[in-house]
Parts: sequence; C-alpha cells; structure tokens
Amino acid sequence: MKTKRNRYRPDRARQKALVLAWIKGIIVVPAGIAGVLLFSAALAHSYRAVVELPWLNVEDIEITGLKRLQRDQVLQQAGVSQPLSVLQVRTASLARRLETHPWIQSALVRIDPPRRVVIELQEREPMALVHSQGFFLLDTHGKLFLETKPEHHLELPLFTGFVGTKAGLGDILSADTLEALRALLTALDHYKTWLPLKDLSEIRWQEGDGVTLYTTRGAIPVHLGNDQFAEKLKRLQSVQKIIAERQWWDMVQAIDLDYPRQAYVKGIVTQPNGI
Repeated sequence: MKTKRNRYRPDRARQKALVLAWIKGIIVVPAGIAGVLLFSAALAHSYRAVVELPWLNVEDIEITGLKRLQRDQVLQQAGVSQPLSVLQVRTASLARRLETHPWIQSALVRIDPPRRVVIELQEREPMALVHSQGFFLLDTHGKLFLETKPEHHLELPLFTGFVGTKAGLGDILSADTLEALRALLTALDHYKTWLPLKDLSEIRWQEGDGVTLYTTRGAIPVHLGNDQFAEKLKRLQSVQKIIAERQWWDMVQAIDLDYPRQAYVKGIVTQPNGI
C-alpha cells in the first residue's frame, strides 16, 4: 500500500508577508503616535510663545455699569488679571462667570481691537427686603437674589408675610404679587414726604387679602387691600389729620381703608360708621 502524502503546502510567501506586516505595525504605530505627540507639543509651545508676545497683551480693561460693585470685585469674579493676552480672553465664558455673582443681572464681554477688553454690566436693583425663610433682597424683576441682614438695608421697605410661601434664595415672586408690590411702592414714593418709609416698621403681604402697613408709632395696622394704593394713602392722610386734631391716637387700634371712599378706625367708639 502506498503512503498518502500530506497535500497541505504552506504558503511561505504569505506567512512572510504577515510577519513583515506585523513587524512594520510594531515600528510604524508607535512612531506615528510619537510623531503626533511631538507635533502637538510643538503646537502648544508655539501657542505659548505667541500668547506671551508683549504686543498681544491687553492694554486696558474697561468696566461699565458699576453702581454698588467695585472694579476689583468684578475682576476677581471674572478671574482675570493683567498682563493678559487677547488670545486668552474667552468672552462668553467670562460673561457666564460674572453672571454667577448675586449682584450682577447680566454681563457682556467684548474685545475692542486691538488690545482693549470691555465688560458691560447690569447690576440688580433692590426694591425691598423680604422676610421668608430668612431675609432676602428682592430685585425689580421679582427675584430673591441675596440673603442678608435687615440692619444692612434700612433704606429699603420690609415685606413680611412670605413665610408660608417657603420662598427662598433664587425664587421669583408671582407676576400678580410683584405687580401689587410695585404699585404700592410707587404710591408710597409719591407720599414719601408725608409718610416716609422710616415711619413703617413693616409691610405685610397676604395672598388674597393684600397689603397691611404697620406704623412705627404704636404698630398700628393700616389695611390697604390689593389695589388703588395712591387713592387709599390719600384717604389715610385725611384720617390721620382728623385723629391728630382730636387726639385719638391712644385709642386707635387699626385702620381699614379697603373700602370705597371710606375708612374704618377700630377703637374709636364715637364714630361707629367710620370716618
């Protein structure tokens, strides 16, 4: 019997090609990676060299819109200091960083060629102090933007009655509430020579029931309701004049003006139908 021969013939040329390809991969891939790294390093070095060119340094940083904040506070918040290359100024990023400051409502950063940076700020305007889960400054857009202490802002009216709402830092009052408070403050400003804010210990707001003023003299509550504040304050002026002339202040317990063309004074029994 004849012995069968192994018909498998190894393809030596193909094997050789595979070995060469494997060796080339071992050499070429690391060389390519090294080349990319060297190229990246060269680019980074070139960028640093360009950034450090003195003729690209920012000559001036102009800040507009400052009212309460100081220039140094703004620069610290932005995280910039000179010398600074114009190539390092990221305007959108700087603006976002500035707007995280509680007193800054909006910020715009731009480069004024060739080497000037302009920062345009709009600071928040506090309109009142609100007592809720703490004491917060209320801006003209209805946002509670900063927790503070009442003694630091004696020039502002104090609104109470918000504890039940659980309003806190960063919250925004409802549009109806904000509109009513704005209207009240406008009316109070009109009568500020007769009824300055220092004569009011607090202004209580209650949803649905409206505004009640508390005077510093005797803590007398004066209920105004939700609207027509200017007309009601004018009526209050007349009522207080009568009370002063008749020396009834010690008898007055409360004044309710939330009626058309009438005022009811609690505690004065001689006027059961109101004044």
